[in-house]
This record gives sequence, C-alpha cells and structure tokens, in this order.
Amino acid sequence: MKKYKKQIIDYMIPIFIGGIVVTLLVLPQLVNHIGFTGDDTVFHFSRFYDTAEQIKNHNFSYFQMNYGMGQTGRIINAIYGPFFSYLMGILVLLAGSWFRFQIILTYLLFIIGAIGFFKLSRKVNVSRIVSSIVTILFLTTGYVFYWIYSNNGNCLGAFIMPYVIIQGIDFINADEKGLSWIKLGVTIAVLAQIHLLSTFLAILVLLPFFIYSLVYSKNKKKIWVNVGKAIALFTILTANIWGAFIYLYSTNLLSAPLNFPVDDSALNLFIAGNTTMWKTITDVTLIIICLQLIYVILNYKNEKINTFVTIEGIAFLFISSNLFPWKYITHIFPIVSSYFQFPNRFTAVAYPLLYLGIGLTITELVKNDGIKLGIIASSLVLLVALCNLRSDSIEVNNKVTFERSNPQRIEQMRDKNFKVYFEENEPINPDYLPIQRKISSWKIEKIVFKKLAYNYSFNKTVISDGRLQLKWQEKNNGKQRQLPITMYHQSQLILNG
Repeated sequence: MKKYKKQIIDYMIPIFIGGIVVTLLVLPQLVNHIGFTGDDTVFHFSRFYDTAEQIKNHNFSYFQMNYGMGQTGRIINAIYGPFFSYLMGILVLLAGSWFRFQIILTYLLFIIGAIGFFKLSRKVNVSRIVSSIVTILFLTTGYVFYWIYSNNGNCLGAFIMPYVIIQGIDFINADEKGLSWIKLGVTIAVLAQIHLLSTFLAILVLLPFFIYSLVYSKNKKKIWVNVGKAIALFTILTANIWGAFIYLYSTNLLSAPLNFPVDDSALNLFIAGNTTMWKTITDVTLIIICLQLIYVILNYKNEKINTFVTIEGIAFLFISSNLFPWKYITHIFPIVSSYFQFPNRFTAVAYPLLYLGIGLTITELVKNDGIKLGIIASSLVLLVALCNLRSDSIEVNNKVTFERSNPQRIEQMRDKNFKVYFEENEPINPDYLPIQRKISSWKIEKIVFKKLAYNYSFNKTVISDGRLQLKWQEKNNGKQRQLPITMYHQSQLILNG
C-alpha cells in the first residue's frame, strides 16, 4: 500500500502542477473566450477535421483526405501522425467547437508533459519539491509553451521528450536495473505516430546514452539484443507510416515542405528575448543554464548522470543556436532548409536535458552542502520559472489583443460547424502534394492558394468507400476544365461514369 501511495502522489503532483500552469497561461483565452490561430493551426486542425468527419460519417479513407485540406483528395495524415490524427478526430467531435478543442488539447498536453518531466526527475532521485520546480521551468519554456502560441507540430514532440529521456536514463542504469526493450520500442513508436521529425530528434538524444552504455556496460551483448528487439518492435508498430512512405514516394514525386533560411531561425544566444520560445531565450534562463554548466565543469568527476545530461543538453543548445555554422551546413546540404527547416527545433531536447541537470544539481547541493544552500538554489530556479511564466503570460495577452482584430475568426472558432473555420482560413501548405517536376515549395504554395482553394462553382460530396464526388455545370464547348483536386499515381478519376 505504501508503494502505491507513493505512485499516486507522484502522479497527482504533476497533474496539479500542469493544471495550474496551463490555467494561468490560457486564462486570457478562457476569460475572453478567444481561440488562437497560430502558424500551424489551420494545417493541423484541417487534418483533425478530416478524421473527425470520417469517424462521424463512418466513411473512412486512410490515404485520401475528402473532408480536410479543402476537400482536394490530398494525402497528409497517412504519413504525418496517422494514429494521433484519428485520436484527435475523436477529441474534436467530443469538444464540439475548435475553441473548446484547442483548450482541452492544451490542458491534456501540459498535463502529459508535466507527468513525463516529473517522472524523469524522480527517476534520478530528485526530491518531489525540486522535481516540481524544474517541471514548472520545463512547462514555461521552449516548444512546450510555444504550443499555445502557434500549435506547431514540433511542440507535440516536445511534450513527449521527457519520456524519451527516461529511456536514456535506463541505458545508463542498464547493468543495475535493466533495459526494457518494450518501453523503449513503444515510446519511440508513440512519438512517431504523433510527429515523425520528433522521432529523429529522439533518436539523436538517445544515441549518446546508447554509446555510453556500450562503453561502460559489463554486458554489452544484452544491450545490443535489447536494442535490436526495441527496433523490431518499433518497426512493427510504425509499419503503417514507413509503409505509406515507401508506397507513395516510390511512385510519386511529392513536394517538400516550405524551405526557410535556417540561419535566420536559429536560437539567438547573443541577445536576450522577451520570452523563451522559438528563437529567443530570456536572460534569466540563459544565466541559470550558464550556472549549471559552471557547476558541472567544477564537479564533473563526482556526478556521472548530471555531467552527462548537462553536456548533452549544452551540445544540443549549441547546435540549435546561431553559434553553429548553419549557413555553411545548408550550403552543403540544401535539403536541411526544407525538411528540418528550423534549427531551434533542437531546443525541444536541449531544455529538458538541461533542466534535468539543474534538478540534479540542487539535489547534490542539498546532499553535499546542506539544506540552506539547496533552498537558495531552489528559490533561484523557481524565480526563473516564474519570470518565464510572466513573460509567457504577456505573450498570450498580446496574442489575445491580436486575435480581437479578427472578430469573424473568433466566431468561427466558437461555431459548432467545424467547416466554417476553413471557409476563411484555408490550408495552403505544399507538403506531400504530387508534382510533375521539381519546383520551389513557395511556388507550390501559391498554386495551392490559387488552384485548390474553396471553389463554390463545384459541389463536393463524400460518397461511399472513401470516394469524393464533384458536380458542376459545364457547357459542352470542348474546352478543358481544371478541377480543384489532386491526383497521385494511385488516384482514379472517373468522368460521367
């Protein structure tokens, strides 16, 4: 009973913390009943709308999107978080409006992230109080907070990253406590079903842990066997994703995502920003990270895990920043600007690693130098977390002010008819569109806006077996007519029977 009581407490504390933090952050939204439209909101909501309508109408189409993406028959969900999309479709139907869906999902993500980071801290024997403080810090920085502002896909992976790092700690402790290949395989598979690029980040963050375990483990063969089993399990659980990739990319020329100059979106470590999200970092956060690095340099011989996660976190922070030669990298590998796009994505793994190190440092200060120094250090980190919380709240209030300038969109997000929102907010992302020749993704975006926008001269109806029916009035004058749909190699077009 004592064991179960401890487990219940270790779940209730982060649930409470996550609930409080997210409530403080979205309070301006709740008070004003205003939903946010960020950089990726329309794209993701359109994906979820498609699966919601599939479920609602019992008319399923795993590949072709007949409800979302302007009813153009595009393929998105099959290779972009497919299972998560269907899960979100259920949540959309339960929520009843885009505003409620956005708020509910934000609450769920923050609670999941809080539980994950709290469990990660407790796994390395950080006290509950210190774990609570660094959990608040985690929830108020980087891509975690950025979800509220932008609904960015990388944010989804950021909430799961603590669970990935837990598997990394298991690598370090493999000889003492063993390595669960099931947990490892399932964790990475779940992440792949949510956001594929975050899976790449997860593998990068786990690689140093894996190498460490191989170097220091007394049973290297067992490590290899467990990793092999985990890879096999991951492959099975994600067969729908890589199978779809092979199926589509081997027979179609597909458009890349929008390409951006990566050096412009790197984390700026030279100038402190107003908030710790996207490519800015607050001065207090930078100071606490510098203090953590100094502590580890002075004590690296005595504290194995703290040194390891801090050095790895610093490495990822460096790679994410404007200190790294991104312009030179993209000159050699231009594909980086399209498929990775933003170097600041690396902060999604840098921050949890560094914050875990900070939690370990406070724990070690209490152990080696007494409770008074531990209280001072804890208070300092809590102050940083509260400063970030204040900065985030200012950003949310600014966003509310911005959204007020578009009252029509506010009402669209409140409307019980989900489709109304997309009549004025059309998804124009070029991702995975079939093309006949290589062309700039920015040009493709303009074509999507011009050719695949809602066209009211066409009546689109979803019919049985996942098919899309178009009806329009046409004079028999022999002229060609361009239809607002996409055609992949596997698509079939039937005209008048």
